[in-house]
Amino acid sequence: MGIYKASSLKELLSKEVLNNVVDDIKDMKIYSIDTSGLSGSKMYKLKINTNDNSKNLYLKVNNLKEDWLARVSNDKGRELTIFKDGIFNKIEEFIKDVYIAYYENSDCYAILMNDMSDFIGSEKNSDDYYAYLDNLAKFHAKFSEHDILRYKSLLSVEDYYYFLTEEKLNQVEEFKEDNCYGWKKLREFLGEDRYKKYCKFENVDQNFSYYPKTFVHGDYRPDNALYIDKDDVRFIDWANSGCGPCTLDLFWYLMSSVDNKVDKIDLIYYYKESLEKNLGYSFTKKTWDTLTRVGVLCACRMFLPALISRSNLNDKFAIYNLQWWLESLIIILDDLKIK
Repeated sequence: MGIYKASSLKELLSKEVLNNVVDDIKDMKIYSIDTSGLSGSKMYKLKINTNDNSKNLYLKVNNLKEDWLARVSNDKGRELTIFKDGIFNKIEEFIKDVYIAYYENSDCYAILMNDMSDFIGSEKNSDDYYAYLDNLAKFHAKFSEHDILRYKSLLSVEDYYYFLTEEKLNQVEEFKEDNCYGWKKLREFLGEDRYKKYCKFENVDQNFSYYPKTFVHGDYRPDNALYIDKDDVRFIDWANSGCGPCTLDLFWYLMSSVDNKVDKIDLIYYYKESLEKNLGYSFTKKTWDTLTRVGVLCACRMFLPALISRSNLNDKFAIYNLQWWLESLIIILDDLKIK
């Protein structure tokens, strides 16, 4: 059936639209919500009173000219791609009951959502890693490269590699100090020659053998997931979605959301087996090796400086975790023969 597209922001908040989820509306109050994160989008809580009770909804508004992340990633409403006919029918089970309606124009978009706050993954079950990976694998298996290449609004692998560079993050005052520290330490860890190679590397696809691409979330972590139960984890916040290797989501999740003491190799192969089961075939060793290398490279590029900044370097498990990522990255960089 799809998600209703309103003709204006006024219509999006009209009784005609709201009556689809709330009966007998008496009045409505709107409250601004403080949010943290990279995006400059604004969130509002709508408290709707009826004659019998009240119901909360949420409104996300993104002014693309004011949002620095939208500007640096050339975002023209990327998050709304999930409502396109060719995407929605495959993704519906992963966004079920979340979205009510949306509005868009050339400068902004707004999304009206049900209150799913009881299920935000970061609030509970964030350590049920197998459930998160199972559902991620099921999502990735839904799409082929052919399904998503025509959606030009989505981020490409090259876009991801240059998505959160030191220069871009320095534009945001609240991230500047930690960002500078993380990149400085990364430079020390890699050494000058590797660091230059890492920063100047481009044409990612041309420097690796063929690997399959799928629809990727781009910011998969418990904060952006709804844990209904272990077999039903739904996704929210698609602003960083794109066309890339499934392993980009996998390694971003492992780097941003998994405890330092957990065996990453076990989780990687658990995800691989789940993905292959959902696909109905197994990857060749060459293909999986390429997926692994591209995924690690992009995830490190996007998050490793932040991980360094946030890690307690007096904690041996934090050190082991950093060493794992750095050693993996160094192996990939040393093996790259840039074309």
